[in-house]
Amino acid sequence: MMSKEVNHLHPIAVIISFFASLKSIIIPGIIILLGRGFHYSLHPDSQYFINTLITFAVIFFVIFFILMAAIIKWKRFVYWFEDEELRIEYGLFVKKKRYIPFERIQSLNYKEGIYHRLFKLVKVSIETAADSGGKSEADLIAITRAQAEAIEQEMKKTKLRMSQQSTQDIDQKAIVSEPTELETNRSIIHRMSTKDLLVLATTSSGIGVVFSGLAAITSQFDDWIPYERIYGELQSFIRFGVFMIVIAVLIFLLVSWVVSVVITFVNHYGFTVEKEEDKLFISKGLLEKKRITIPMKRIQGIRIVENPLRQLFGYATVVIESAGSSGEKGEQKIVMLPLVKKQQGVVILEKLFPKEQWHLPLHHAPKRALLRYMFRHLYWLTPIVAVVSYITFPYGLWSILLLPLALLLGIWQHRSAGYAISNQQLTIVYRGVSKITFVTSKKRLQAISLSQSYFAKRRDLATVTVHIMSGSSGSMATIKHFDQVALEKVFEWYRPKSHGAIDAKE
Repeated sequence: MMSKEVNHLHPIAVIISFFASLKSIIIPGIIILLGRGFHYSLHPDSQYFINTLITFAVIFFVIFFILMAAIIKWKRFVYWFEDEELRIEYGLFVKKKRYIPFERIQSLNYKEGIYHRLFKLVKVSIETAADSGGKSEADLIAITRAQAEAIEQEMKKTKLRMSQQSTQDIDQKAIVSEPTELETNRSIIHRMSTKDLLVLATTSSGIGVVFSGLAAITSQFDDWIPYERIYGELQSFIRFGVFMIVIAVLIFLLVSWVVSVVITFVNHYGFTVEKEEDKLFISKGLLEKKRITIPMKRIQGIRIVENPLRQLFGYATVVIESAGSSGEKGEQKIVMLPLVKKQQGVVILEKLFPKEQWHLPLHHAPKRALLRYMFRHLYWLTPIVAVVSYITFPYGLWSILLLPLALLLGIWQHRSAGYAISNQQLTIVYRGVSKITFVTSKKRLQAISLSQSYFAKRRDLATVTVHIMSGSSGSMATIKHFDQVALEKVFEWYRPKSHGAIDAKE
């Protein structure tokens, strides 16, 4: 019998909910307090005294309301097991009920924040096949490890029971009474070494995001820092201090890079990929530990991503395209191998997906498509360069250097582009700046379309775009500017009546 014992969240859930709600209003609150139009004083004779009292009274009331709401939510949130379902009751003002059949649960994703680790707790996100938009079916924001394992055991029991009932091979009573029937072997597929972790952090593209963030933070202090006075005093120096300006920019970039390295290292520390039956488990994190579960049947495609710097040293990133939620704020792409030697990554993929072929010979883009690759970026880049050169003359003329770089990128993209088709598999290789190898099976394709401009038609070229399910919005890959006749064969391969294999060298 399933337990009907009612379970509560740990009291620390009050603090977690409180700070989660407070975080959403803290930025607007700071803007109000430090904005140009706000003046405050605690001196009774000041004209701003009353406004100050009212403001702080409102702030106190809002914080008190958030705290009370968090306490009530914790008191009203309960869950239990009954009739092969996880049943949840919750609600702040209106009591709500949610019943989740264990057989529908696809995965249980774990997260351990700082508060969780202090009290040996875990957050469990419950995902079902119906999840979309990154929102899980239910979140148990703070429960003990034993409670989390109890949910997982009940889920396994139910699924095992359902499987055995369908085959009628094993007595149902024995299923419940024999715990050994639930034991499974979980094997480690990959664990990132400290060396690979440092290489990942050093070559991360997150520096752009950090740079933008630091710039945004700095811009918030324009009311306190007298930029105009500083500029006026240093104006004569700046005219002759171009070197110092360059040094300042480099220092700012260096700080951004260091911050990016630290963030990447902390987020991916202990990155481990494990496999158990038909599921993958990805664990990572130093300060905040996470574990996401990916059912193998949800995987729609694989992307092997090689940015230029990592490609130079033979490294790549392996990304999973997964249908439904990924357990990471709705990200449709899940990084399975953040950094791995490409050859080692292919060996791992061969073990996980033995039916896929990872060394198919490619059709490459025809030579007559080279000009289209070379000039595709110039169409939009040339007007921008012209405007920048005119407005910021003469320094803007440096932007002209972008044009030959765009031509070289086009040549590089032409050399990288390729595709291959086998009986049930499609492989597409293309390059933006990073080289991407996209692999999916025929049954995972949701749609395929062919497009052809007037100028492409004159050269018998066409473009094919394929779509797969991924996250809540889907994902796609494109075979650009290839021979029209060859791409029509891709259409023939995709048609349901097509059963034969197509030779990739054809």
